[in-house]
Formats: sequence, structure tokens, C-alpha cells
Amino acid sequence: MINDLKDKLVKKVTEKELLTSQLVEHKESVESLLTHMEDLEEAKVILQKSAQITQKQLSFHIEAIVSQALAAVFDDPYTFKVNFVTRRNYAECDLMFVDSNGTEMKPLDSCGYGASDITSLALRVAYWKLSDNSRNTLILDEPLRNLSLDKQPLAFQMINTLSEKLKIQFLIITHNQGFAESADTIFKVTKDSNGSHIREI
Repeated sequence: MINDLKDKLVKKVTEKELLTSQLVEHKESVESLLTHMEDLEEAKVILQKSAQITQKQLSFHIEAIVSQALAAVFDDPYTFKVNFVTRRNYAECDLMFVDSNGTEMKPLDSCGYGASDITSLALRVAYWKLSDNSRNTLILDEPLRNLSLDKQPLAFQMINTLSEKLKIQFLIITHNQGFAESADTIFKVTKDSNGSHIREI
């Protein structure tokens, strides 16, 4: 009987030592995980700050180009604003027009599609400037189809200015005669039973 009790005691002591050892290991593991979580939180803060700086720089760059393009064409232009917002845990970008009263509106909810045409063209230029791209050519298909006739000469001039200042070659496909006549070089595409033909005019 005493031997049985002694054996049970030894067994319990051994179990206690094992559990104590496992407890120490678990505590060390928890401490390691907590340190790792702190490191991850620090990294998250650094990434968030970096993203905010990048978004601010992008906003400034895009807003400047689009606002200048609008000002070159319209007498009382909107300014352009880029709002970065978080939706569904993802950063998204809202593009807005701001009128002279400070009212923000979506471009397609504004007074007409002509301003949206200019904005679209300027956004492509901004994207081209931001991209690591050695090509200096932008191809545009009827970029000013919604712009009123009285504003088109100003838009043509704005495109020429962008081309000269930024060293961009614009290749523009258009049926607009006035637009074509403002170009440095004009090519006419015709089609007959033998196929398409391109000639400089």
C-alpha cells in the first residue's frame, strides 16, 4: 500500500514537472507572439504612413494637371480634386469637380460632358507622367467628342502646349476637321475594295 502511494506520488511529481516545463514553453511562445504582433503593428503604421504620403503626392500631381487643363479651356473652370477613401478595407479614389462655391460633385454630374472629356484626356496625361514608361506617345480616339465647338480651339491649343512642354507625341483619331487642322501632320485613312489606305495630306 505504501509502495502504491509512493508510486502515485512519484507519478504526480513527474506530471507536475512536465506540466511546469510545458507552461514555461507556452509562456515563452506567447511572449514571442506578442513581440511579433507588436512588430506587425509597427510595420502596419509605417505602411499606412507611407500610403498616406504617396496618396498625398498622387493627389497633388493629378489635381494640378487636370485643374490646369480645365483652366486652359473653360472661363469659369472647376478645380479637380482627388479624394482617397477606405471602403471595404481597400483604398479607393473618388474623382471630384469643385465649383467656385466649393461644392464637390462627380464629373458626370456636372454641367456637361465637355469638361469630362478634358478631364479624361488630362488624367491620361497624368497617368503617363506617373508611369515608368519610356514611350512618349499617347493615342487618343475622338478625345473631344462632347466639347462644344466654341471651346475646341482652346482644347487644341492646350493639347499642343502639353505636347511641347511634356515632350508627348499625341496620335489622335478624329472626324473633327478643326481638330485635324490644328495638328502638325495629318493622315487620312480611306477604305475601298482593296483595303485601307493611309496618306499624308
